[in-house]
Amino acid sequence: MDRHWAQRILTSILVLQVAGVAHAETTLPSFLNELAADPGAQAAQPYEGVGRIADITRKAGGDLYRLDLAKPVPLTQIKAKPSVGRVKLVSVTLVTDKRERIPVKTLSNIIVANTDPALISENITGDAGIATIEVQAEAMWGAAGLDVSAISNKETPQLALREPMSCDKKMDAALKEKLDTVQVWAGRAEGSAQGSIQEKYATKEFNRYVNEFIAALRDSKASYLSTEYTLTLLNFFTERHNASRAGSAAEQAYKNMATETFEVFLASLENEKDQECREMSSEGLTNIALDFQKKYDASKPDSRARKIYEMMISRIGKFIPTQYRKELAAKNYNFRQADAEGYKYYKLFTSSKPDSFLKPTHQEMSMNAYAVAEQALTREVQQMDSEKRYQLIVEYQAKYNDPTQYPQEVMLKYLVILSENGTLFEIKL
Repeated sequence: MDRHWAQRILTSILVLQVAGVAHAETTLPSFLNELAADPGAQAAQPYEGVGRIADITRKAGGDLYRLDLAKPVPLTQIKAKPSVGRVKLVSVTLVTDKRERIPVKTLSNIIVANTDPALISENITGDAGIATIEVQAEAMWGAAGLDVSAISNKETPQLALREPMSCDKKMDAALKEKLDTVQVWAGRAEGSAQGSIQEKYATKEFNRYVNEFIAALRDSKASYLSTEYTLTLLNFFTERHNASRAGSAAEQAYKNMATETFEVFLASLENEKDQECREMSSEGLTNIALDFQKKYDASKPDSRARKIYEMMISRIGKFIPTQYRKELAAKNYNFRQADAEGYKYYKLFTSSKPDSFLKPTHQEMSMNAYAVAEQALTREVQQMDSEKRYQLIVEYQAKYNDPTQYPQEVMLKYLVILSENGTLFEIKL
């Protein structure tokens, strides 16, 4: 009896198993089809790209290493793990495609070894495309390398270590040597009888060496030409162009050298990699333009030097606000700080002479700073209580009512942001 009962139970189990297999075979394809049709049914897997930094410096404070992304990609996290040795992460900063800087706080002032688990950053929010990861790192007690992983929900980041620029490689001496040769043949051409074979030969050689100088100058964009020597060349070539005999080869040659030197200088300011060595601030550029302004004012109204100085002043003046925008982005000002910057340059704008290059330059700088202040206020107002908002409304209402001291359109924008309902119908203007 027990044996027959056991056989019946075993048979039932087998039937159920076979039925279960058959059911699974009929329902599994349907389930897979539903999963494929619904992308949200399965969580998206993050994409990860790795950049490698070998031979990290042992000098105190470390060096700055830049990992450039092949294309800007929004990131969600950063991971760091030494491939060998121990590394001190002094700081890690993300640079967006708009040159805004985002510090990665959890990867700052921390030491990690290759035997430790990878360090993982805080979550990175926002949709800004990250163009570069800057890592200030120092090797601790021996050779060290570091792997930096960039994680994104969009696509796989492709990282490449930017080759370091040699800021110690000076072009000054090489260009000075070529300029000395130019000057030898300039003296020979100028000292020869006008129209003589001697003058023609010396002029031909002078022009050849001028062209060699310009070619070397253009190549120096990949190296480092000091700002001091660049300014010396600009003033020298402008003065020689002004002093040369009208219509002579020297007149045109010195003008070409002045123009080419200035173009190389301006290109080095616009090129982010060259800026690593030059480090020219908006204030420094303003001082250079003011020095050129003094020389312009001291020149005769019809002089050739005056035209060159006028060109350089104008172009530097237009570039200064661009440099200032980069500085604003790097400093990450709050509302009060950015507003103070805007007011400072607004006062400089209103007090500048109408014909000065500083007039439009300071106006644009003021607008740039006020724009940053508006963005900051839009963020900060969300955390303000009613009393804080009211006090700011009172303050900027008074400033709005004083158009001789403050730009009314900016003060009005502040008041709109501060008003609870986004309109000013309750504010008496």
